[in-house]
Amino acid sequence: MMRNKKVWACVGWALLLTLLIVNCFIVFNKDSNIARSYYISDYERIAVGQQRAYVEKQAMIVPREEIRITADAKALAQITARPGQQIAMNEEIAAYKTEEAAQEQSKLQYELNAYESEKMTLEGILMELQMREYEEPYTNFDATEFEDGLSVTLETEISQGSPLVAVANIESKIAEIERKIAILENQISELSFSNVLSSPIDGVIGEVIEENGTITFNIYTDEKNLITYLSEKEWEQVEENQFVELQATLYENHQEIESFEDGETSSLVEEEAPTELLGTVVEKQTIPATASIWYKEMEKVVKLPEPLSFAVRIDLGQSILSKPYASLTKTKIIINEVPSAFRVKKEWLIVKKVNNEANLPEAKTYLYTIGEEGKIQTTAVEVAFEDKGEAILTSTLSNNQIVLNEQVKDELSKAFFPMPAALPSKAVIETLTWEQYLKYLIF
Repeated sequence: MMRNKKVWACVGWALLLTLLIVNCFIVFNKDSNIARSYYISDYERIAVGQQRAYVEKQAMIVPREEIRITADAKALAQITARPGQQIAMNEEIAAYKTEEAAQEQSKLQYELNAYESEKMTLEGILMELQMREYEEPYTNFDATEFEDGLSVTLETEISQGSPLVAVANIESKIAEIERKIAILENQISELSFSNVLSSPIDGVIGEVIEENGTITFNIYTDEKNLITYLSEKEWEQVEENQFVELQATLYENHQEIESFEDGETSSLVEEEAPTELLGTVVEKQTIPATASIWYKEMEKVVKLPEPLSFAVRIDLGQSILSKPYASLTKTKIIINEVPSAFRVKKEWLIVKKVNNEANLPEAKTYLYTIGEEGKIQTTAVEVAFEDKGEAILTSTLSNNQIVLNEQVKDELSKAFFPMPAALPSKAVIETLTWEQYLKYLIF
């Protein structure tokens, strides 16, 4: 009798175990039609907002422009300026010997004529470029450039599809020559009335270099830019005219002298930094950076990209008076931007192939979300760009909507989440009935 009971007990347990296994298979099989609920622990509540992708770099404060003035060392009687000295326009830098002044004036006039000749040649090339139809792959123009009494060949290569770039390059060259002409005219004028070499701008005396019988004065403008150095991969992402987020510390304690019309009184006016400080990429060099003074200074404090670095110059849009040259700051070059979008983990996206209107297969991107009554659904999304392992979505998602990870889930299934780690506030509790609060605790 006891033996029969044990046999039937074993048979009962075996049947129960079999029933449980079959039930689990039916419920949890991926093809099962039985509704189920999912415990969700990996989820996010997304928020709409301005989304940006950056190239983040350390940058150095540098002069917006550097003016070089060269003089014959033997022709100078004395040098009155020194490196680091603040200097005003037309302020004396050096004095010529009386007997050398006329000869120097003649030499400067020769250089002036050479630059004017070069300017006329470039203007002719520019006119021809603007009128030419770009049908041939390449077109070459040769001109003669004079500098320091030497002639060299200027070759401008125009590739098909890039006339605007070529025109911009020549216009930039013409502008540079016009600045040199203005400096030479100022020097010649000064020598006509005195034996003085003066500064053509307000600025700071940088390097004073004496070599090969000449002295070169490098003058930095008071207006400042930023310069940074990119790797080749970063360089490919950056374009001129892109905006750059700047640190507020650049403009903290910024004071500006305000002069009144009568010229007799002035006052210090402290400016508040704007809510968002933006600069602009104004130059993206296409050749590897050379060992300039700023490259060497930055190399002392920042590890620059290897094996090649490419210089990028950033215009600040307003003056910085409280920071010296070679100061470091952080910049964020904006390489992608969407004004109203969502940010989610890239791996949470689901790509499915569906048939379009022409009944052809195409890839569509989806995301698991929580819909009405807490049920799971897939929502089609559009990816604007990717940034550091995250996807930026421009879709019909809702602000504060809950999105789920990419693990396969049945649509219209219910989801339940971990109990909150924090108790609700007293104000929230007071708004609930006991039935609501009980439901909150249980479900």
